[in-house]
Amino acid sequence: MDDYNAAFIWKEEPVAEELTLQLFNHSLQRHSALQQLDEQLHQLTSTRLFDWVDHLVTADSPEIRSRLQEAGYEEEGVFSKVVSFRHLGAQLPTIVLGLQPGVAISVDSISDFLMVRGLQRDIDGSLYSPYRRSLIEIEQETAFWIVERRGTRTMEASYPSDEYVSDYLTSKELWKTRSRNSLDDAIRCAKELVDMMGRDLAAWIVCEVEREYWQSRNRAGHIQKGRQDRLGMGWANHDHHTFRSSRDNFPSLVSLFELLGFQCRERFYAGEEAGWGAQVMENSISGLILFLDVDLKPEEVAIDFAHEALPPEDELGTIGLWCGLHGDSILEAGMHHLELQFNFDDLRRDLDALGVGMMAPFSDFDYLKQAFTQGEMWPVDPQRGEALLNQGYITSEQAEKFQKDGAVGSHMENLQRRKGYKGFNQKNVSNIIKRTDPRTLTSKS
Repeated sequence: MDDYNAAFIWKEEPVAEELTLQLFNHSLQRHSALQQLDEQLHQLTSTRLFDWVDHLVTADSPEIRSRLQEAGYEEEGVFSKVVSFRHLGAQLPTIVLGLQPGVAISVDSISDFLMVRGLQRDIDGSLYSPYRRSLIEIEQETAFWIVERRGTRTMEASYPSDEYVSDYLTSKELWKTRSRNSLDDAIRCAKELVDMMGRDLAAWIVCEVEREYWQSRNRAGHIQKGRQDRLGMGWANHDHHTFRSSRDNFPSLVSLFELLGFQCRERFYAGEEAGWGAQVMENSISGLILFLDVDLKPEEVAIDFAHEALPPEDELGTIGLWCGLHGDSILEAGMHHLELQFNFDDLRRDLDALGVGMMAPFSDFDYLKQAFTQGEMWPVDPQRGEALLNQGYITSEQAEKFQKDGAVGSHMENLQRRKGYKGFNQKNVSNIIKRTDPRTLTSKS
């Protein structure tokens, strides 16, 4: 396990962050509309503008190229009259060397952003296309753009064929209306989406729909989405999507996401006492990261548990019991949680005022802070409870409790990143997994 993870040891990148912050702040100080949006985001969504930045644009020069190289940025591509640089080891905005310095802010829908402000602006790029942009305003020779990005790294507005919009909406509807009782059907549907839209755009559509499904079952997510929609931002501050899986379905779940262009990153093993592991996956073109959770035994830590079949469990750990009570995340249950980037303390305070509590943090570093909202309590299907009881996975007392009170379902995760840190907290995740076990967690936990 240690040898495998050696390729994915993420570290703090303060030099790269300082460079991007300097470029960002230079534009922010020169643009009153950007300053206003930054203030609104702080007050109304508990976020900071910097975490919504898609890319920063600055003038080309030998000096900036040298600084980018020293900070760990690599040239990514040349698009028309601009060249982009990306830091593969950090979670920081792309830097673009171009003619018009400025800031490009990521949103789910440019038209929503314009609508809530009563603005009329041109939009470059076809409806629902992979990359769209709109110039909001130029002030003191500094531009403020809004961009939509779907499964692409391009910096050029997209104009697909006339059939594209119909194909996009059809693909999204296919994933929405698939059977949530069949993993085979999910895999078949994923293949169909890839054939219609291409791998990376299909990945975007799948995660877009899974966010919608999760939000429909999570009050905290519903409330926070409303806060962000007031400013027309959508879920463009998402960090990663977490799916829980039963052991027998886990390799198939990984295979499904590999069809969608996700590649395996680091593996987690929370320790012998936790009985849990995870595979992190990333589609770097789509900008999507997954956390796939599964029950894991100590002797299985050394195997490629993402691809090798895992035998049936004698007893259920936290993940297996959750799936037994609610179904796998890719099926009936939906995601266990969506993690989004916030100002950590602000979100705790602001959601508390709206009646949404937060669990104790499980990461509390200057470069990474993480905490779950209080779990949503879901009713348990009597047939599921009876099946778990008959298989000896739960006691009659536990079965009665689940039937009467329900069991913890989903969360929203409050995350704050600093210093460009791209990874996750390996050491303390075991603790939060224990604290989300349906056998111990109640609505007041």
